[in-house]
Amino acid sequence: MNTASSIQSPAFTPSVANLRSLLAIRAIALLGQAGVLAYVLLASRTTQSMAGLAASLVLLALVTAASLWRTTRPRPVSHAEFLAQLLVDVLGWTALMYFSGGADNPFVSYYIVPVVVAAAVLPWRHTWLIAGASVLAYSLLLYIRQPFPLFSPHAGGMHGDSGGVHRLGMWFNFLFSVGLITYFVVRMAAELRRQETREAALREERLRNDQIMAVASLAAGTAHELGTPLSTMTVVVEEMRQDPALGEEQRRDCELLQSQLGQCRDILADLSQTAEASAAGRRQQRPVGEFLEATVQHWAARRPRVSCTTQWPREARQPAIAFDQTLPQALENLLNNAADTGSEHIQVQLDWDRRQARIAVRDRGPGVPEAVRRQLRAPAAGDNGGGLGIGLILSRATVERHGGELRLEAAPGGGTVATVTLPLARTGSDNR
Repeated sequence: MNTASSIQSPAFTPSVANLRSLLAIRAIALLGQAGVLAYVLLASRTTQSMAGLAASLVLLALVTAASLWRTTRPRPVSHAEFLAQLLVDVLGWTALMYFSGGADNPFVSYYIVPVVVAAAVLPWRHTWLIAGASVLAYSLLLYIRQPFPLFSPHAGGMHGDSGGVHRLGMWFNFLFSVGLITYFVVRMAAELRRQETREAALREERLRNDQIMAVASLAAGTAHELGTPLSTMTVVVEEMRQDPALGEEQRRDCELLQSQLGQCRDILADLSQTAEASAAGRRQQRPVGEFLEATVQHWAARRPRVSCTTQWPREARQPAIAFDQTLPQALENLLNNAADTGSEHIQVQLDWDRRQARIAVRDRGPGVPEAVRRQLRAPAAGDNGGGLGIGLILSRATVERHGGELRLEAAPGGGTVATVTLPLARTGSDNR
């Protein structure tokens, strides 16, 4: 049987609104029983004591009022509290039925209500507990009860054995209904929870992709706009170099500016190529060690003041990974984050198994706040003064788009470890 024990969407967990709905159902049922009591006292003019029934009604009404006051408190409703409320329903209704004819009372079918509510809201173990309590209470009321004037014809001896057969038939019908409801409603509720979880994940994915596309569009537009001023500056610097009146120190400055402008053009060209490759969905395969070395060397050329070492089993045969040009940029973002913490040395460690490769980037900085690690998916993770901003969010999205996972953890002895887990590329031997 499919259960909902491990699938709890926020829309299906107990809430204050669900508890108020349960209390409203209980209040309506109590009003029905109060109407029955009033009819017996006024219309039938019976001399039988109704003290037990009246006391049960008053006690259950007080419990309902107290529970209603509890719903005004900000404390959330737990599974245990909601289960306790349903058990109060079963116990209170058992007392009411005991003083009003037991299984002869047609209101005895109310036991089905707590079962349905539990099946829709609670995990399956709690649902079966409510179902068992309801069946046990109904079964006891077949034999342990006080006669009630309004329903005495159904239990009277003038019908011979027909009254007992009728009660037994109602009990079997109740048992059958409880079993069906508990089994199938729990399965349907579990499926609804799974569907809600999938839809929530898709909504989150669409929202994150929209944010990434907005950033990517802004980056592409910025790259296009930067092309013209970069070209202008390149021409101006070249003209300044050709000036014979320019001093030697100024000439060296111009040469430095020219090299930096060339690097900017190369970065814009890489950005354009990455956008084209991503739009076409093209990916390349490369041994994971070579991919790591090339990415780290490309990054180190732009951050020469930060020492970075790589460790991986070089004597072993390297598996391959499939990636597009956004994955090296995601890894470089992690390296930049590590360098921006003030760490003078960064350690990158690579290992793999038959299914996936793991790249761990460790710094010796102050560490990432716990709030950033918990809210890594959210844009609110934001910049914390150490380079942790949109780059980290984009890196997470890029790794997940490649079928991997990004985790941030505190490193033993201080610092942070950013671990990227990537699936290995499928080879011909994998398909056999």
